[in-house]
Amino acid sequence: MIRQPTIRQVAALAGVSPSTVSRVLNGNDGQHMRPATRDRVLAAIHELDYTPQRAARSLRRQHSQVLAILLPDISNPFFALLARGVEAVAFDAGCSTLICDSDNLVPKETRYLSLLLAERVQGVVLVPVAQPDRDAIDRLARCGVRVVVADREVRGLPTISADNRAGSRMLTEHLLELGYRQIAYIAGPSDVSTANDRLAGFLDALRARNMSPVCVSHSPYTYESAYATAKAILARSVLDAIVAANDLMAVGVMRAAEELGRAVPDDLGVAGFDHVPWAAFVRPRLTTVEVPARHMGTEAARMLLEGSVESLLLPVRIIPGETCSRRSMR
Repeated sequence: MIRQPTIRQVAALAGVSPSTVSRVLNGNDGQHMRPATRDRVLAAIHELDYTPQRAARSLRRQHSQVLAILLPDISNPFFALLARGVEAVAFDAGCSTLICDSDNLVPKETRYLSLLLAERVQGVVLVPVAQPDRDAIDRLARCGVRVVVADREVRGLPTISADNRAGSRMLTEHLLELGYRQIAYIAGPSDVSTANDRLAGFLDALRARNMSPVCVSHSPYTYESAYATAKAILARSVLDAIVAANDLMAVGVMRAAEELGRAVPDDLGVAGFDHVPWAAFVRPRLTTVEVPARHMGTEAARMLLEGSVESLLLPVRIIPGETCSRRSMR
């Protein structure tokens, strides 16, 4: 019988104490531990293919009745809605729900994946920061922990996502039909699939009319970053509209325009993406694209519980608002 490596063997290979290995496995290495020490421990874990003892014991018993949700930013209303969808299905199935926030940090996401393996959750709904640590994903799979990716794409894993490219193309066509011609785009992070799909749809619509954007800027999916980016764009460019990659960013654009004396929509059209619940209360009412976040969460949980390996693409629709208005054609 093949013997599983022990925590003492990991410690010996890394040149640390077993308690130090335990701190790394439990996510308690944030303070008073040198990054080089943590990296040696993680390298030893991967080299030995070490499975924490709690997970090893659970291989001999049934999975815990827990579904985990690993999100990049729980403060984003879109992800909160997605989590509610997962929780609703999990509750109906008699499962508990564990919510983890990676804070848009890949190392924190990787650490959570190790912790979820140790806790032997039944499955994980993962909204990755970018492309997740494949070793961590593979170790979950080897231990029978299913992973479904939501909203963003990860090669080789079942995914529930929205048709972001088509939605962005339709939104841009809507602005062009209203008469907007000098359009800037604030995209999300360049290593995130949703951001790239939405940017691609925007460019598709312009190219179909032999047009080019005034500029394209990449920004984190946050109000603060879009606000700063919009102020810089408006200060140096002549334009009549800004399309943002999500609603939080669009509100940041509106704030920047207000501070610079650009009235929305009279002087500047603004559009977002996602249609989070509070978007209806923004004044002027935000022009955006509705992504069914809660439904995405319910489908992700269903896929986990049913063991589905089929990916699913959900349709989206435009929500015309008051932040874009008809302009004279020119």
